[in-house]
Amino acid sequence: MKSQSKLKFRAALAGAVFVASACASSQSIAQEAPMSPPPELAERASKFLNMELYVYETVVAGSPEQVMANMDGHLDYQVQLEKEGIMFAAGPLWEEGAPAFPPKAGLIIVRASSFEEAKAIADGDPMHSSGARTYTLKRWSMNEGTLDVTIKFSDQSVVVE
Repeated sequence: MKSQSKLKFRAALAGAVFVASACASSQSIAQEAPMSPPPELAERASKFLNMELYVYETVVAGSPEQVMANMDGHLDYQVQLEKEGIMFAAGPLWEEGAPAFPPKAGLIIVRASSFEEAKAIADGDPMHSSGARTYTLKRWSMNEGTLDVTIKFSDQSVVVE
């Protein structure tokens, strides 16, 4: 009995070593053969919105004077992107306890067909082209959420919640 227990233990240990070595190299495996979701998850997720967008977090890299010198150009660029239908959403970010002004970061979400196109959009922002800010770009699939819009015709007002 003891020898069978030792044999099972050695087999389990060998399996654990194999799994550990596979996990250690999982990053290269994941890049070569990406995982697919189980069919039931893929089926469920296919009913979500699945809107592909690109998100970049922009953070201060230059002096406060450099940031302020590029603010008008940055805001003009944001409004231009909005008018062209490229801008999905944008705004400043604050960490807990941070002062309201000046914000140290912002989040910008754009419609683009690829990382390259999204990068070109981000690079066109005067904040980034001047070096006042840098950014990190990610692709995002918007799946769930709610947007409420109230339009009152009598006073021509719009409320977005």
